[in-house]
Amino acid sequence: MPDPLFHRMTNDLGAYQRKQGSMMDFGFEIVAISKQRKGYRVVTDTSGKLRVTFAHDRFFLFEEILIVEFALYCFDWQCEYGRDPTASFYYASMDEEEEPLLAFTLQLDGLWTAESGWAEFTNPGISNEELSKAVSDFLLNFESFTKSAFGFGMKSLASELKRSL
Repeated sequence: MPDPLFHRMTNDLGAYQRKQGSMMDFGFEIVAISKQRKGYRVVTDTSGKLRVTFAHDRFFLFEEILIVEFALYCFDWQCEYGRDPTASFYYASMDEEEEPLLAFTLQLDGLWTAESGWAEFTNPGISNEELSKAVSDFLLNFESFTKSAFGFGMKSLASELKRSL
């Protein structure tokens, strides 16, 4: 049964994101927003809660994560996946010692498996389409936040951060 705390995005930047009915979903809540609008502080000073579900079952919940950093990893993976649909996703944070916080690996049967040191169960595997859609939906929702908070979409935010590092 879906967790009622996770619901679709509202104009409130602290609201959880939730798309009902998908095999895989990313939900997030912004906890802290950087006072800086450019540079690395956008990544290091913006945090949030992140939840990943499979068929409405919680795979994991991070109570506090560098949410912009995670979104940038998703954005980079989505770009790479567009060029190479077998490209693995591996997220390790500068803020955490445990690795991976989240990884997706394509198996020989053509399904993607999720891995996390924080996983609450073993994921049976999802299709290319489900994984791609879940990441795309997350980035679309997250981009609404970045445009409101920083004045940048994900592509511009990624470019800005690469220039400042």
